[in-house]
Order: sequence, then C-alpha cells, then structure tokens
Amino acid sequence: MFDPGDNFNSKDSRLNSDVEKNLDNIDANLSAKSVAIRKKQLEKLFTRLIAFGLACGAVLGIGTYYLLSRLGLDKKPYELEQERIEREQRQEQQQAFFPDITTFPDVSRTQTNIH
Repeated sequence: MFDPGDNFNSKDSRLNSDVEKNLDNIDANLSAKSVAIRKKQLEKLFTRLIAFGLACGAVLGIGTYYLLSRLGLDKKPYELEQERIEREQRQEQQQAFFPDITTFPDVSRTQTNIH
C-alpha cells in the first residue's frame, strides 16, 4: 500500500529521526563497563531477595511451630491419652489429700437458736 520512503507528514519523519537517535544512544550505553555494573546490581538484588525469602520463611516456620505446640497439635494421639491419664491421677491424689467438703452446717437453725 504505502512505500516506506513516502513522507506524508513531516512530523512523522521528525519522530522517526528522534527514535533512531534514541536507539543509537541505547546502543552506546551497552559498553562492557555498563553491562558489568548492571550485572553486579542484579546479583545484589538477587542475593537480597534470597535473604529476604529465607528470613520470612524462618519467621513463618518458627511461628507455625510455636502455634502448633501451643495448641497441642504437635503431639501424637497416644501422648495426649497418656497426659489425660496423668492429669486424672494427679487430680485423684489432690482429692485424697484435700477431700471435698460436702456437708455444711445449716446456718438458718443456728440463727433461730440465738434469739
């Protein structure tokens, strides 16, 4: 349809020349020194991302372990049963040393006798 050499608008040709100049500048910035600097920057960024990921993982792992142990979800079923039996035995021993008082004196009778 259109030949690339056709210039219908002088503004477009000026725009194309600006783009070509920018492309030349980009190619000029690709020196070995700038590539080495960019590589070091990317290596530092990658190292920081790895360190950040490891730190977040460690915090989440420790928090999860603490939460599971606090809720008692890290124990095996037989360990839970053993703890329940030991707790019941301790309660029975405490009741043997300190028996519950089931009878109380009737206060209403003593008050009527005082009069």
